[in-house]
Amino acid sequence: MNSTGQIRFCTDALPQRDRFPAVREEFARRLLAIETISHNAADFSTTFDIKSVGHLALGYLDTSPAGYVRTPELIRDGQEFLFATLNHKGAMFASQPDGMRLISPREGVLLDAAHIGGVHFRTPASYLTIRIPREDVTRRLPAGTRLAGASMAADRSARQLLFSYLEATRDIDLTDSGEAARLYSEHILDLVSLALGADGEVRTVAEERGVRAARRAAILRAIQTRSNDAALNAVAIAALLGVTPRYVHLLLEETGRSFSQHLLERRLEKTAVLLRDRRRLDAKIADIAAEAGFADLSYFNRAFRRRYGATPSDLRESARREHAEQN
Repeated sequence: MNSTGQIRFCTDALPQRDRFPAVREEFARRLLAIETISHNAADFSTTFDIKSVGHLALGYLDTSPAGYVRTPELIRDGQEFLFATLNHKGAMFASQPDGMRLISPREGVLLDAAHIGGVHFRTPASYLTIRIPREDVTRRLPAGTRLAGASMAADRSARQLLFSYLEATRDIDLTDSGEAARLYSEHILDLVSLALGADGEVRTVAEERGVRAARRAAILRAIQTRSNDAALNAVAIAALLGVTPRYVHLLLEETGRSFSQHLLERRLEKTAVLLRDRRRLDAKIADIAAEAGFADLSYFNRAFRRRYGATPSDLRESARREHAEQN
C-alpha cells in the first residue's frame, strides 16, 4: 500500500513456492480479512490492484484457479461491509448464502462480510469488486431485500454500465480530490443499487445521476480508443453505445467541451506521443497525422500549433535532441 491508499500486488516477482503462502498470510488474511484457497498451490498466481475512493474500495483482480472466502473464524471480526463482485472473465462461482452457483462473465453478485462464503474460480479469471459500507446499500434498496448472495440482475443495463464505468475510470487518480471522489463514489453506488433492484425515488435519482455519468465515461473511452478512425463522429459513437447522437452531444456539453473538441484533443495527444517516439523519428509527419486520425494535413498543422505553441517539426526536433543527449 502506498501513500495514496492504493495497493498493488503481483506474485510474478516471487519464487513459485512462495507465491501462495505470501498471498494467503501476508496479503489476504492480514489486509483483506479473507481466506485464500488454491486448487493448485504449485501453479498459483494473482495480481491485485485495489484503491480507496471516498468510502469505497475498488479492486481489480486477476487470479489462477482459487477461492477467496470469509470463514467462520474470520466473520467474528464483525465487519459490516458488502462486496459487489463482478465477473469479468472466467468460471466464477459464488458460495453465499447456500451452495455454489455460477456467475457468468459480465454478471455480478453481492457478497456479505458477515456471512460465510465467497467466490471460487475454476479457471484463470479476472474480476472486479467494490467494498461498500452496509448502510450505503441498505438505504438505497427496498426494506427486506436479501443481501448475501443477491444477484445483480435486476437491471442488466445498469450492471453493464457499471462494468464499463469501472473499466473506463480505472486509471483515474482521485487522490486528495474530495468532492470528485465523493461524486465518483455516488455514481458507482447508483449503478450498484439499480443492478440490485432499487425502486421509487432512489431509482429515479440513480438513473439521472449514475447512469449519465457512466454513459459519459463510456463515450469518452470510445473516443479515446477509436480516435484514429478519420471517419469517427457522434453518430458512430451513438450507434456503438446504443444511444442517440443528440444524447452523446448533450452529455459531452456538460464537460464544457463538445464532441469535436474531445476528439481533436485525443488525436493531438496521440500525434505528440508518436512524434516523440524514438522509433518514429524518421517517419513522415503526414503519415503520423493520418495514423492519429487526421484526414486534412493543413487543419492538423493549425490545430497542433494552437495546442502546443509549436509546429510538429519543432516537436520532432526537440525529441531528437533529447534522445541524442540521453545517448
